[in-house]
Amino acid sequence: MLRSEAAPRLSAPDLLQIAQAPDWDQLRARSQRMLAQLGICDFMLKMDVTGANGAAQVQMFGTLPGATLQLFAQPTDDKTDPVQQHLARSCLPLSWQVEQLCLLHGGHIYPLLKTMGITQGISLALHTRQSVNRLDFYSNAAPSAALPAGAQADALLLGLYLQESAESLWRKATPNQETLLSARELECLRWSADGKTSSEIGLILGISQRTVYFHMKNVAMKLGVYSTRHAISRAVMMGIIKPNN
Repeated sequence: MLRSEAAPRLSAPDLLQIAQAPDWDQLRARSQRMLAQLGICDFMLKMDVTGANGAAQVQMFGTLPGATLQLFAQPTDDKTDPVQQHLARSCLPLSWQVEQLCLLHGGHIYPLLKTMGITQGISLALHTRQSVNRLDFYSNAAPSAALPAGAQADALLLGLYLQESAESLWRKATPNQETLLSARELECLRWSADGKTSSEIGLILGISQRTVYFHMKNVAMKLGVYSTRHAISRAVMMGIIKPNN
């Protein structure tokens, strides 16, 4: 989609830079720099996030102008947007061209992208326990310049890190994160982060080892992860617990 020559592969240190971005500006700058290596000129991330109080919020992030980003936040456009309709029913990325979407969609988004020089894009849906995200990558290359398979794979991998980091930054800025977990779940998580085994945690809290397993399984489920170690790292990123020195 974006260019025909072989694209450089992203390295583990590249992806680590995305994962460890300390703020929104750094995440945007690092992502844009790496995506440019793949022939991608802009990106847009729409996060429909469920807050700690259960309320749904829309968080827009990317390199498009703010007014353009807000067009993507309007639910009325979702109902008639062919890209959004595809993402609602499929987990597969969708490659598209602006000219075609201008004909298919009656909204203002794609004609506006066209005036900005964007010719084509790739969109994908990213689901976590806390959010449903739409991530778009945009190109201003000639429509005949196809993105190599390796570059497309790199872009999608980078997108996974980008949305994880963005969600983490959003959670850090949202108060009362501890309400995501019950008091007992939080106790088990903190002792686990201190290096205690499930047996030791059970003795400390006066509960059975099986109950500790039950609480930690709930913690992992609520944080959208699959292991205790990942639950600890995710909880630190979200500001639920403090990192050990």
